[in-house]
Amino acid sequence: MYKYNLSKRLTKVENLIEPAAFLVDIGCDHGFLAIDLIKSGKVKKALCTDIKEGPLLRAKEHIEEYGLDEQIKTLLSDGLLTLVDNKSKFTPEEMNFDTACICGMGGLMGIKIIFEADEFFRKMDCFYLQLQSDLDLVRLFLGFFGYKILFEDMVYEEGKYYTVLKVKNIASFENSVKIKENFVKKYKDVVANDKNFKEAGLFEGNDELTDSFFENGFEKVPMILKNIYDNLPAKDCVKYKYPYYDGMDDETYESFLRFMINKYLKIKNYLPYNSDRSEAINKELEIMNLAYERYVK
Repeated sequence: MYKYNLSKRLTKVENLIEPAAFLVDIGCDHGFLAIDLIKSGKVKKALCTDIKEGPLLRAKEHIEEYGLDEQIKTLLSDGLLTLVDNKSKFTPEEMNFDTACICGMGGLMGIKIIFEADEFFRKMDCFYLQLQSDLDLVRLFLGFFGYKILFEDMVYEEGKYYTVLKVKNIASFENSVKIKENFVKKYKDVVANDKNFKEAGLFEGNDELTDSFFENGFEKVPMILKNIYDNLPAKDCVKYKYPYYDGMDDETYESFLRFMINKYLKIKNYLPYNSDRSEAINKELEIMNLAYERYVK
């Protein structure tokens, strides 16, 4: 039998997950997180999905090796799109998830999965994200689209810092379409004059939204999120870039802030005079220092 040890990163995720009846592990890779959760009794049953056949076959082998093929099923799917279309012909009971985890992928890919499978995430008690990048935009997305971050924690492993989010839905599925529409309408004035938006053909006439804005699904959402974040003053960026929660691993959080401040100071020192990157670097340093000042108080 293949013996495994969960990484510190996945152990942090596992420790945050509350007892659940049915978990879906999206982007399951080797499947060991679901296996460990079932073995511990924390989760009763699970569905492991992955977009690639190779990792999913390995997960299936590991699941069978541990004799858990009755409690853990596998599904080849891009996020949960196969279940949204129900091409797999699952019964309602086979899709009645009360929690989920999305780990190890980029931030924009993670929120794309949530955006495209909204109907499932709206029904969950809470779900867990361990995403590798663009966490500022992830937090913006969750706030704008009717989700609330209950808690975050950090872990340091093999020279990298990882963040885990515990998220709760605070809006009904029935309201999710309206939430998307309101998001675009509310921020159309912010982005209407942005050259990237004009080039993408998002607006016509007097800055009116095109009827096809969401026809391509998630494609344009990151552009809006980035524009919103870039136009926020530094003090308002702190909660999206470096939030602090009571109960976090203080040592790791402080170490992460110090690491980022030193990294950006080095970048600043190497920049040529009047570099077009100076303004962005200075703003990031201001955000970091504000976060550190708030933390040490």
